[in-house]
Amino acid sequence: MLRTVLSYSKLSKLANIHPIEKIILCILPIIALSFSTRCYPLVINIIFFLVLHIVYKNPMHIVKHFIEATFLFALVSSITFVFDYGWYSTLILILKAVSGGISVSFLTLTTPTDHVFYIFSKISWLRDICDIGKSMERFLILIDDEFQTLRKSMLCRGAFGGFKNKVKDSGSLAALLFINTLKRWKEIKDGINSRGYRGNIYYGFEEFHLSYKRVAIIVGYITFLIILVSIPKWF
Repeated sequence: MLRTVLSYSKLSKLANIHPIEKIILCILPIIALSFSTRCYPLVINIIFFLVLHIVYKNPMHIVKHFIEATFLFALVSSITFVFDYGWYSTLILILKAVSGGISVSFLTLTTPTDHVFYIFSKISWLRDICDIGKSMERFLILIDDEFQTLRKSMLCRGAFGGFKNKVKDSGSLAALLFINTLKRWKEIKDGINSRGYRGNIYYGFEEFHLSYKRVAIIVGYITFLIILVSIPKWF
């Protein structure tokens, strides 16, 4: 899944757009809508990003996965919230989660992580964080590959049949994955050292297309959301 998302982000039509534009577009609405106490600003944002996904032909099955994951997480975590604050506040909470999920999915599917690390690595006090993030990205890809290999081998042996066996086999899978991860990390470390790694990652050179017209439209949309959030509830 992680490798697929990273591949789609590099093939996106918006891959060459400046990452800061897309970060502003996707992150600031989440912050602005976190103060919303009404449904319609959240619904507007969900529809807006859904249209963007369709227009730029992002893979909808991955977008659906993002939405389902955030929806189920919000639904499960807000069960007790219903008894304290009622159904309407719970609905607002779930819509905020879905809105955030669809916004983050757009950022993830259109912005390669290499571009983000490249931009922020220019800031001296963020350089080390970018190096850690880049290393973790590679490590997570290896963990994902290891997980898929173990899962497929267990399925070939008839694992995950029935609820009881699913719980038991999932525990075995997690244990094997943890052990193999520790072994794989040693191999990664030896590989890094053999290539003369000195503590800094080279990010190369990237050119991005920055449009002030797009920035103005993005700022206008965020301002529109802030106005909607700020309107008194009785309006």
